[in-house]
Amino acid sequence: MGELDDVILRRALDESPDGVLICDAEGIIRYTNKALSVITGFDEDALIGEAVEKLVPRRHTNHRNQRADYAAHPRTRPMGANLQLCANRADGTEVPVEISLSPVVSTEGSFTIASVRDISGRLRAEERLQQTRDALTLSAERERIARDLHDTVLQRLFGLGLELQALGMNAEAPVADRLDTSVDEIDRIIKEIRTSVFTLGAAERVGSLGQELGDIINQSSRVLGFTPRLRIEGPVEHMLDEPTRVDLVATLREALANVARHSRATSASVDLVLADNRLLLRVVDNGIGPPESTEGVVGNGLRNMAARSAAHQGHFRLEAGTDGGANLEWSIPIA
Repeated sequence: MGELDDVILRRALDESPDGVLICDAEGIIRYTNKALSVITGFDEDALIGEAVEKLVPRRHTNHRNQRADYAAHPRTRPMGANLQLCANRADGTEVPVEISLSPVVSTEGSFTIASVRDISGRLRAEERLQQTRDALTLSAERERIARDLHDTVLQRLFGLGLELQALGMNAEAPVADRLDTSVDEIDRIIKEIRTSVFTLGAAERVGSLGQELGDIINQSSRVLGFTPRLRIEGPVEHMLDEPTRVDLVATLREALANVARHSRATSASVDLVLADNRLLLRVVDNGIGPPESTEGVVGNGLRNMAARSAAHQGHFRLEAGTDGGANLEWSIPIA
C-alpha cells in the first residue's frame, strides 16, 4: 500500500486546483504543482531549489524573519491574516493570493506545505459588487432628493408660474410682458433643477453617464474660460445603449472643442433632450458663428460628428444662431 499511497498523494497534489509548494526548513522550494505554475507563470522545475522569497514581492522585507518565526512555532494557519497578499509572477507582475501554511515533519526533516489560491477573480467580483451597491445607494439618494424637489420646490415653482400667468392675463402690455419673461425664467429654473438631480452624485459613481457629461463640462471650462450651462430632459441615463452613449459623449466633446478652438465665445449652453423616441444634443454659443460657406473648411471634428449621427440614421446640422453665434444640433432616433 505504501507505493500506491505515494501515487495517489502525488496525483492529488498535481491535480489540486490550488497551487501547492513545499519548502524545507531553510525556505528552499522542494516541490511545486501544476496549479502553482498556472498562477505564477513559472515552469514547475524553474522554482525547485530556489528560495521561497523568489515568489515574495520585494516590499515584504521582513519575510525571512517571519518565516523563521513560523519555523520556531509551526502550526496550521492562514498566512497574512487580514492582509492583502500577492505573489510574484514570472513576467514581473503580481497576482493577489490567499496562502495557508501547514507544517510537516518526516524522517527527512521539517517541511512547510503552502496552499496558494489565486483570488484575482474574486477581488474583481467584489469590486463590481461594491460598485453596484454604491450605484444603488446613490441612485436611491438621488431618487429621494428628486421626490423632495418635486413635492416641494418644483411644485411651488409651478404654482408661482401659474399665478403669474393668471396675473398676466389681466395686466397691461408692459406688465404682461414682464410677467411672461418671469414665467419663462421659472421654466428655465425648473429645467436646471431637474438637470442637477440627474447629475447628483455622478462624481462618485464611476462610469455613469452623469459623471461623463460632468467631466466633459468641467474639462471644457478650463479651455473655454467659462462653464457651459448643461440642461437635460428625459430619461437619458436609462434609455441609451452603450454604442449610443459612446457616440453621444464623443460628439459633445468634439462640439465643445470646436467652440473652444473657433468661436471666440463667452458663453455656451448644452441641451440634451430625450423625447418622442429621439435624442437631441444641441450646443449653442454666442461666438462669431460658423463660416458662411463650409466648403473646404470642414474639419475632422465636424466630419466625425456627422458620421456618428449617420451611423444611427440621425442628422447633424451646424448653422448660425438667430442672435449670432452658432447652433449645433445632433439628433438620432432611440428605439
